[in-house]
Amino acid sequence: MGVNYAFRSLFKSPGFAGIAILTMAIAIGANTALFSVFDAFVLHPIALPSAGRLVRIWTNNKERNVVAPVLSVPKYRLFADRQTSFSSVTASSFTTRVLTREGADPEQLTGLDVTQSFVPTLGMALARGRNFTADEDVRNGPHVCILAYDVWKTRFGGRDGIVGQTIQLDGVPTTVVGVLAEGMPAPIAPVQVLQPWPFNPPFLTDQQIQGGAGFLQATARLRPGVTLAQAAAEIRSLSRRYQEEYAGGLDANNENELRTWIEEQVGPVRPTLVMLLAAVGLVLLIACANVSNLFLSRLAARHKETAVRLSLGATRRVLVGQFLLEALIFCAIAASLGVALSLWLLHGAERVLTTQLATPTQLSLSATTLIFVIGLLALSTCAIGLVPALHASRLDLADVMKDSMRGTAGGRRGTRFRSGLIVAEVSLSILLLVGSALLLVSFEKLQSTPAGFTTKGIAAAFVSPAAPRYATPAAAIGFYYQVLEALRANPQVRAATVTQGLPMAAFAPRRVYAIGGRPVPPVNQRPIAYSFAVSEDYFKLLGIPLAKGRVFEATDIDSAPRVCVINASFARRLFPGEDPIGQVIEFGQDASIRMQIVGVVGDARSVGLNVPPPDAVYIPLRQALGGPQFIVASTNGDPATLQAAIKSAVASVDRTLAVSAFATLEQTVEQSLGVQRVTAWLTGAFAAVALLLSALGLYSVLAYATSQRTAEIAIRMALGAGRPEVVRLVLRQGMRLVAVGVVVGLGAAAAGGKLLTALLYEVQPLDPAVFAAVTVLFTGVAVLACLVPSWRASRVEALAALRME
Repeated sequence: MGVNYAFRSLFKSPGFAGIAILTMAIAIGANTALFSVFDAFVLHPIALPSAGRLVRIWTNNKERNVVAPVLSVPKYRLFADRQTSFSSVTASSFTTRVLTREGADPEQLTGLDVTQSFVPTLGMALARGRNFTADEDVRNGPHVCILAYDVWKTRFGGRDGIVGQTIQLDGVPTTVVGVLAEGMPAPIAPVQVLQPWPFNPPFLTDQQIQGGAGFLQATARLRPGVTLAQAAAEIRSLSRRYQEEYAGGLDANNENELRTWIEEQVGPVRPTLVMLLAAVGLVLLIACANVSNLFLSRLAARHKETAVRLSLGATRRVLVGQFLLEALIFCAIAASLGVALSLWLLHGAERVLTTQLATPTQLSLSATTLIFVIGLLALSTCAIGLVPALHASRLDLADVMKDSMRGTAGGRRGTRFRSGLIVAEVSLSILLLVGSALLLVSFEKLQSTPAGFTTKGIAAAFVSPAAPRYATPAAAIGFYYQVLEALRANPQVRAATVTQGLPMAAFAPRRVYAIGGRPVPPVNQRPIAYSFAVSEDYFKLLGIPLAKGRVFEATDIDSAPRVCVINASFARRLFPGEDPIGQVIEFGQDASIRMQIVGVVGDARSVGLNVPPPDAVYIPLRQALGGPQFIVASTNGDPATLQAAIKSAVASVDRTLAVSAFATLEQTVEQSLGVQRVTAWLTGAFAAVALLLSALGLYSVLAYATSQRTAEIAIRMALGAGRPEVVRLVLRQGMRLVAVGVVVGLGAAAAGGKLLTALLYEVQPLDPAVFAAVTVLFTGVAVLACLVPSWRASRVEALAALRME
């Protein structure tokens, strides 16, 4: 009976129920969707057994600006041989492999070269076959591989006989010994093939490898009973021992620390997602305050009903329970609609995140998210139903039955409480508006920051010519120049170049250096600069201006004197008050590779728009060591059409090579701003919803309050008050609440502004323009919300209103 009565009571006013349910459904749906993202990226980012016990060994050398999960081969071997904190340790290094199949175009696969312990350390399951053996995990060992599940399904049709089959990787017959189970976890989800022995990458010499060059990713699993702090202490101790035993190594002075795999994945996005959760949580609070206000206003029409029930013997506990039951039913309906809305929002979020973050993203409602929804349901029920229930249970029966309290939902106490809710709504809205405005202004400034290079009409693709055909630098470089010749013969292509590191592409090799004519520090104390091998037209194609000297020429070949070009900020720092042209930069373990500076070019923000231009050294491609490169081309038309042109040019030189990672430069720069863009969009959307809810709440309270003052307004008008005076009377009542809420909200925004500092670019958390703009915007919206009930109050016919009283 209680449930049936609650349904009838709730839907006695369908308009009220519809608006209230829609309000809460939007708030709950937004919270559910965002929590699902938070759950996927922060709470459960890695789908591996006991993922919290997996750690990575990081290098931390702030003086050299090196903070990354990389180790050298000597340091990895020392750690692996002498540690006691881990049940297993493994190493991996990034690589690419070209898969060739009969009747199909060559395809470049993302790969990892790994030690035998990689799969068991991570706890990865195999769908077919076995792991690598100790005999395979050796230098120049058997050519074997383990395929990712998706590669097995899409490239080989999921054939049961794949294990033992020989496939062609980089033109080398390779035996498939296993297939990974479906669902590769972050951060190795993009990996398509595993092969053994990660200690000899083709882009480093043996001297560099043994001298301390960092390129390995070291992963370990903590022993049972060993804490992260204990393991970290041991790693620091082993790092000091390495410094003693390998004092002349490039990485001797590098400190090392442990980070869990979860922290490694979560760290960069946690502050942003926590901030977004807080923002959408504010929207939920505003929605609860709004609906609670509506319930309180509706309570006035139920005073006599409530009084009759009390007079017939209903206890106050029963009455409170009935009101809470109504709120529970209301919130359950809203939550159901909200969950349905969240599924639609998650579908959109998948597309946005995949596009903006350039990584495939799958989102769903997990068990954790459903528990969160239940928590939201309980919280919303209490927030919406408890206060009206308590107000209703405290009615004075005599006054109600004499009708002396007609329309006063709780009397003055109820009026004050509803006014307090409006002040809270306004304050929360102002807080959210200020935060979103700061992020939007920051994003706009970031987006308009000059990159130092042009992006229009330019596209690039990655190519990795591999041994044995391209075992020497001359062979690889000859291949690239043949591809450039083929591209330039294409009438669609305006210009073409080759570069080792593409701006914003998250791949930028670095080298230690010394300055010619100055004392040469030990190799582990030398500074580090980014190093890019580029062909002659690189600077012209990307619009990087020449400030002094010259750029590279076709005569800068391997047998000619070695030369380089540096960027302007690097030149100013290295040679203050001197001419950098003619100066010498020395590379190599023993500083024996001397390069004369022949030019200075403009600064390019090649790491990120929000990061200052790095120290950059450009060397001629003809004097480089070959290796993987980006082929870059420009056109007067749509740069997306260059994919076919680059693919055709590569195939005309070598049909066994594949082209991958094609992207226009505009897309690359856009994707570098993906996190900031999504953050700005979402906070802006949340702020807009909060503004709308606050305006509706203000309108509903004023409309109700005005209806309760009909007699007073009629008397005022009968005594000569004009309509403008009535409008001012109601407007003053609403704007007084708004003024208090604005002051409180601005104070809260000022106090909490420092929390946004790390997310802002060239914007101060207390930016006066932002605070003023938000105040003006909200005041304008509030005035509009107050004008409607004010205008309606001024249209009251005094005589008719007094007759009703």
